[in-house]
Amino acid sequence: MTRFAVYVACHEGLKIEVLLFDSTSGALVPLSQFSTAASVHCLAVNRAKDKLYAALATNPPSIASLHITAQGGSLQESAAANSIARLAYLAVDPSGHFLLGASYEGSFVSVTRIDDNGEVTETPVSKRHPGRHAHAVLSSPDGRFLYATSLGDDQIVWWALDEGGQLGEQKSLPCSPNSGPRHLHFSPNSALLYAIHELSGTITSYSRDKVTGELTEIGELCSTAPELGLVPGTIRNGTGPAPLVNAIWSAELQVTPNGRFLYATERTSSTIAVLAQDDHTQSLTLRATVKTEEQPRGMAIDPTGNFLIVCGEVSNRISVYRIDRTSGLLSRQSSQRCSAGPRWIEFFPYQEASTP
Repeated sequence: MTRFAVYVACHEGLKIEVLLFDSTSGALVPLSQFSTAASVHCLAVNRAKDKLYAALATNPPSIASLHITAQGGSLQESAAANSIARLAYLAVDPSGHFLLGASYEGSFVSVTRIDDNGEVTETPVSKRHPGRHAHAVLSSPDGRFLYATSLGDDQIVWWALDEGGQLGEQKSLPCSPNSGPRHLHFSPNSALLYAIHELSGTITSYSRDKVTGELTEIGELCSTAPELGLVPGTIRNGTGPAPLVNAIWSAELQVTPNGRFLYATERTSSTIAVLAQDDHTQSLTLRATVKTEEQPRGMAIDPTGNFLIVCGEVSNRISVYRIDRTSGLLSRQSSQRCSAGPRWIEFFPYQEASTP
């Protein structure tokens, strides 16, 4: 598979952009746009059901189940379910049976059943509070555990997940004070879990016991280079003082399919940090800092590991970078405009539309 449909959630433009991506050449071509009923916060793909889920800021908040057409990758709305609060993060468990959500405003994570048609039911099977400002929730690749971040209480939380979607005893591991853990990403072999911290710019590595789910911190590295002149950030919830103009505001974390390189976006400086992992020591090294689209909130690596796609929430542009397989360094291939406020990117295998 060398071609993929790319879906970009454009929050301010009330659109999901649909593009065609060629993972051999790096070409990214617009295909269509799907208009949403309200601002779209985040997306998740269910490959088993050919569905794209979108968390919308309707009143009340809702989750749209969008059908991905078998050929051409266009979107068709099949159903919408009310959500108990706005969601900042969506993910699908490996079985394709449950949609996972994290609410920054509601400070909870939820497990909601996906029916046989791939549509999301309205009432969560499970709902837990990992701490203030839950920002991400992710299943282990084997589907046995859920991991979540509490940005407000500086901790990583996890639970065992059973086949019915019920969560077991809550366990947690503290992070550095005022670091603000935001997003999580597994290594390809799932033995490591990485966390990016919004307020400190650090990336923490954890070893993971695949049997018990337990995490053990093994290292930490700041992904914001000193020459950027940034200072520690503060929680952005509208209740405290405004952050300084040069405050750290890290966002997204991605890992290459071979596990050798990590990439982190920082919104204040509009940069991408390029990091390399040592296979023997598992330690991280900051290789480079790359200037990119203004306020880069979302990015994703194509499934072949050849390219990184980044969207700028303020520039309203999408950039494609080729990944050097040896060094991990990035070279910009192209940049193009999109609808306003792009913040989330998903890939799905593309099939050519049939001709009548």
